[in-house]
Amino acid sequence: MNGSGTATAKVPDSDQTMKLYYSGGDEHREGVGFMLSNRVVATIAAFQPVSSRIAVISVCGTVTVHILCIYAPTEMSPESVKDELYGQLQRVVDAIPQSELVLIAGDFHAHVDADRQGWERTLGRFGVEEVNDNGSRLLSFATTNKPVIGNSHVQHPREHQMTWRNPMGHDSTVLDYVLISSRFISSLKDVRAMRGPDCRSDHYLLRAVMQPRLKRTTSKSHRVPKLDWSSLITPPFQQLFQIALSNRFATLAMGTNANEEEEQMSDVVLECAKSLCPVIRCRTQPWISNECLQLVDKRKQAKLVNFNRYRQLNRGTPSTNENGEGGILEPSGRRT
Repeated sequence: MNGSGTATAKVPDSDQTMKLYYSGGDEHREGVGFMLSNRVVATIAAFQPVSSRIAVISVCGTVTVHILCIYAPTEMSPESVKDELYGQLQRVVDAIPQSELVLIAGDFHAHVDADRQGWERTLGRFGVEEVNDNGSRLLSFATTNKPVIGNSHVQHPREHQMTWRNPMGHDSTVLDYVLISSRFISSLKDVRAMRGPDCRSDHYLLRAVMQPRLKRTTSKSHRVPKLDWSSLITPPFQQLFQIALSNRFATLAMGTNANEEEEQMSDVVLECAKSLCPVIRCRTQPWISNECLQLVDKRKQAKLVNFNRYRQLNRGTPSTNENGEGGILEPSGRRT
């Protein structure tokens, strides 16, 4: 394909369709792309056709995943062409936040071996061929940017490591690689060549299996205190509460939608009630009395103002249970 863009492809002998994102040149040479199912298409955040050798697609999730498809020059290509590719690749990687997952896959025309000296953080124990110039460039790029060469971290028989076969003979080697951010290396479960699919290519299909171990993000929302609203039963408190509400609502700006206005009104009612209604304390044990909870509050305040006083209170807080029995609330939570 020439140029870049998207296209819809129908799966043979099926009603299903897939979407192709591609980035090609002006001639029928080179070109990279992604073939995605409709389920994955719904999660696409951006597609960036960098050149006929580099394309980037970003997938939304708990962690944004940036997948880079690469088609590197051959080993015999001029040095200037290789430098241009890795210069473009470096600029793309520099623009991606370090907290997001970067997955780089494609034909690097590179050979890497099992000699890890100097490449311990990048190269695993299962390299195959002797390092060539493209392999040195790949290792240098990985060392600088801290991705890991996934192929070299998974052990397979030699026939499942080879990604290319010579159309004129029986020679085969590894040219295609999958690189992943080092902090997500535990998510990479397998990388191997699939010899069964016939893609009318001298390359085997390279499959990478990932199982992301992502930490669930939790929003630190402010806990709303539980108030004793029964205090508003008495007429004096009712009058004070009504006056406070009237004053606050008089200066309240109207929201842009019903949900925003409802949230603002709830905040106003809660703030006005805080000054009139005491907070209902949660007692983890039935024998903890209100007096004991008040003493615990004093200890917390002393920690902010007078640390020596806090240490004195922390050695033992007197408490009484509901039956009026005295005791000491120890730091461990036991009553003696």
